[in-house]
Amino acid sequence: MPVGTKDYYVDGIKRTLMTNSVANESISLLAILRYYEEEIRSSPNLVGKDKESYKRNLQKAFDQTKDEVFGKIEE
Repeated sequence: MPVGTKDYYVDGIKRTLMTNSVANESISLLAILRYYEEEIRSSPNLVGKDKESYKRNLQKAFDQTKDEVFGKIEE
């Protein structure tokens, strides 16, 4: 799965959440998001539109995972 896609981030977020169940110290969903945001921000290989695309994909992955874990709020 290509780096920077929504599926890439969904997989990474879920993998981290799953390891939380066996780790001594768990990591919050928000901390996972912040980690990936910093990774995107500090990447020297990403510029302009690529960086914005990664950020959008990360946000979509975060929203999807949050909805799956906590349930989606009906409007």
